[in-house]
Parts: sequence; structure tokens; C-alpha cells
Amino acid sequence: MDSGHSGHHGDHGMPMGDMPMGDMPMCSMNMLWNNQVEDVCVVFSSWHIRGWMTMAISCLAVMVISILYSSLLHYIKQFDTTVAYALHNADKGGAGAARRESRRESLILPIPNSYQTVEGGGGNSRAGIVKLSAHIRLMRAGMYALSVAISFWLMLVAMTYNTYLFLSIVVGAFVGHVLYEGDMDVGSILNGAFGKGLACH
Repeated sequence: MDSGHSGHHGDHGMPMGDMPMGDMPMCSMNMLWNNQVEDVCVVFSSWHIRGWMTMAISCLAVMVISILYSSLLHYIKQFDTTVAYALHNADKGGAGAARRESRRESLILPIPNSYQTVEGGGGNSRAGIVKLSAHIRLMRAGMYALSVAISFWLMLVAMTYNTYLFLSIVVGAFVGHVLYEGDMDVGSILNGAFGKGLACH
């Protein structure tokens, strides 16, 4: 009786012992630089690279995500520029260029009726700290949180120490910079680099 009872438990107590190891994904955990192709997992165990074909598809996907990250950063800068420009024109009474703003921008950018500038003194100062509306704050916070999430995800991909995945991030960043960073605000850069030094003389 005892031997039969214990055998019954032996059949059901350790089901993992009868499971073939080939059915379980084996993700390699590399802490050194490597050129491995098989059994590389990208962040999740379900994203399992098993050969050159899945490695090529994974590299393409990582490259696209890296490009989209550059696109997101570019959009965040454009959004902040649009908000600052709208606030500046609202401060001037809405004349001139403010009337030339598109109707779409005026709808998505609710501008507060009044705000306080910290520097420069006076309502017509272009520089200063502005109190933004809750709608704008939520939009900026959402985009910032998304950028943090993508950047940390790309960092986790880089921490696979895999040459192909790492190069995919770098190539995606290069392509994204070429596509979305074609303009330069020369005045802002020169003011930041030389403005303070020149003011001292």
C-alpha cells in the first residue's frame, strides 16, 4: 500500500522532470561582448532569436524603434517650441504672427490668459518661467514618460552585449538624427556658447 501510494505521488509531484528540455526556451545571459546569434533573447524570453533569420528581423525591429525614439525627441522639441511661440504671441496681445498661426494649433494649445515671468521683469519679456495649463503639462509629461520608457528599453537591448543588436541601435540613432535633426537654431546655440562670455566684456 505504501509503495503504491508513494508511486502515485511520484507521477504527479514532479511534472517538470518529464518535460523535454527542447520545449523550454533557453536564453543566454551574456555579461561580455559577443557575436552570438542562436538563443539570444531581446529583453523578454518570448522574443527568442533562434537563427540568422530571426536575428535579422530583430535587428530591423530594434533599428526602427531607435528611429522612432529620435522622431519622438524631435516632436517633443517641436511641441515645446510651438507652446513657447504661442505664449510669446499671446503675451503681445495676439497681433501679427499670432494671427497667422493655424487654427489647428490654436485648438490643441490652450494658452493661459495670464502668466508670470521670473526674469526680465514686465509682461513682454521673452525669457522667464511660465505657468502652463494642466492640458499642456499632461501632454508634456506623457511624452517625457514615453521617451524615458523607450530609452530604458533600448538600454536593456544594449545590455545583451550583442554586436548585432548594439549596432542596430547605433544605426537607428544615426538614421533618426539624419531624418529629424536637419535644422539648427544658430542663435540659440551661439547665445548659449558665447552669450555669457561676451556679456562680461
